Amino acid sequence: MKTLTRLFILLFVMAGVSSCYTGIPLKQGKSENNRTYEVSYLFEHDGVKVYRFMDMGNYVYFTTKGDVTSIKNDSTKERTVTIYREDYMK
Repeated sequence: MKTLTRLFILLFVMAGVSSCYTGIPLKQGKSENNRTYEVSYLFEHDGVKVYRFMDMGNYVYFTTKGDVTSIKNDSTKERTVTIYREDYMK
């Protein structure tokens, strides 16, 4: 009984670890599922490209480094949220 339980736990852990592998992208290329937004290339600095698109009235900026910033497009209140890729890697 203990052997069967250990085998089940081992298989469960192996399945969990193997499902976390994200090295292969699902698809590469231009987006085909949502044509309601357009991504604009802004500039490149030190090898990092900066892009922007409009999402529900807010500009969202992102880089090839993985950083994302959302800026509320409102003149009465300014809100900036920056998400760094390193925060998700921990």
